Amino acid sequence: MTGSTAHPPQSPADPTGTAPVDRSATVEFDVPPDFVPFEPAHGVDDAYELVLARLGPAAEGLPPARRQALTELYAAGSAALDEAGAIWSGTCLGTVGDRLSTATLTVTALPTEDDTPQATATAGLVEILTPPDTRPSPTLRRFDAPAGPVVITLEQQPGWQLTPEESVPLLSAKAYLPMPPALRGVLLLELSTPDVDSWPEVYAPLLVRVVRSVRFPTAPDDRPAQPAAPAPAPAPVADGGDPFGTRLV
Repeated sequence: MTGSTAHPPQSPADPTGTAPVDRSATVEFDVPPDFVPFEPAHGVDDAYELVLARLGPAAEGLPPARRQALTELYAAGSAALDEAGAIWSGTCLGTVGDRLSTATLTVTALPTEDDTPQATATAGLVEILTPPDTRPSPTLRRFDAPAGPVVITLEQQPGWQLTPEESVPLLSAKAYLPMPPALRGVLLLELSTPDVDSWPEVYAPLLVRVVRSVRFPTAPDDRPAQPAAPAPAPAPVADGGDPFGTRLV
């Protein structure tokens, strides 16, 4: 599973590759090619057609009750993404070695009420996201990405409840990237996967590539001008000291 130069669409009918953060600004980022975009459903009938299209020939063997359950789940997921203000969301399903692996990537614009500089906003995020009365958690890290400073958190969540006795935990990584002050917002990139074993070598570098690809082409840059940096080297393999398995710089 690798990165790509594809861009999320601004709207279902816009192929320009620019995804809007709000009415006054845009954000661009590269979408990994293995991820299939989640198409929003406009009502239950639309969700049903999208589910059938996604399942393909496999849909023929599903009983009506199962089709209905999947349709309701898809419609609910579409509504939740819309309510959250998601810019883009997609899933991948494939194999890593001889093991089935899947992940979900979602990018959301979180509006703020002020024009705080990126560095100041990042310091505030570190304070807010750090558990109280403890030293900074090893699952919370601050990095410098090309578009600005970013805070990444990593946690394991209960995940999917298959049966009353059986569940599949999910590993969730969230990257908080404050946007330039003029845009008044924080970009949230979240990657979740039940394939915990593939995190260090597959999904951590993948998330880093997406974060590094973020651009705010229409926003004035409040950061001091910096000399052009050389192309980044390939992300190193985890050495046990970095819970994210890689570095942004």
